[in-house]
Amino acid sequence: MKNLLLFFALVWGSSAAYGQRIHGYAKAKVGGQEAFQLNDSTEVNAVRTDKGFTVQKRVWVPNASLSNGVIMPGSALYNDKGVQIGQTLGADLPLKGAQPATERKLRKYQVGLIEGEIRSTHLQSGSWPEEALAELLNAKRSGPFWDAAKSYLTDYGFAEIEAVDLPEALAEGGYKAFVLMRGDAAGAPRFRIVVVLRGETAVQSVVLEGGPLELPKFKMTETASYGTVMHAQKPTPDYKEAIDELAYRYMPLTSN
Repeated sequence: MKNLLLFFALVWGSSAAYGQRIHGYAKAKVGGQEAFQLNDSTEVNAVRTDKGFTVQKRVWVPNASLSNGVIMPGSALYNDKGVQIGQTLGADLPLKGAQPATERKLRKYQVGLIEGEIRSTHLQSGSWPEEALAELLNAKRSGPFWDAAKSYLTDYGFAEIEAVDLPEALAEGGYKAFVLMRGDAAGAPRFRIVVVLRGETAVQSVVLEGGPLELPKFKMTETASYGTVMHAQKPTPDYKEAIDELAYRYMPLTSN
């Protein structure tokens, strides 16, 4: 457990908490009205919806810019270093899960999550870890698998889960697991993608907080309370139980 808590601290303290980056100075809408704008290359968490994409970003806002949990128009939005990364526009913008900031330089700030709708052209191409993973697993291999897999895992900010923190069935089976984290509405860390490998030879399973990927070679896809599980080979009952345990370890007790 000590190792697991240290893992959360290290991963959540890194810059790889989000998957996508804003392209240009994107304006996000709430209820059809422009609500906020983020600077070019700002990291966000983006989720596909029927309307396009919902983007989420954890921001720090001065107390004076808040009124009953809503950020006032024209207010600056900051990151945890106190650097401005955007601003609010005309529509009301709630600061979800707002709580007092603990950073010394930001004591007069509230921290929380903002959320809005944007078009796909407002996200940098190649910044989707799910799509890049599908490309990796569907590609015709011309070199060692691990070289390509290691490059993908490094580029998108995955962290390896130590063997001592793996469920017994995975550790004893010689599996390796890598996790990409994000934050929920309260800022608590939870997994976005978990990749389980058979040593360094192939991917055995992919655990996603969202829907399935297009992976024609994978034998089984299952829906779980935490998302989707895809298996390259039919799993044993003990293995499936270990995957469930692993997923629940990397999400908060309550999540948004």
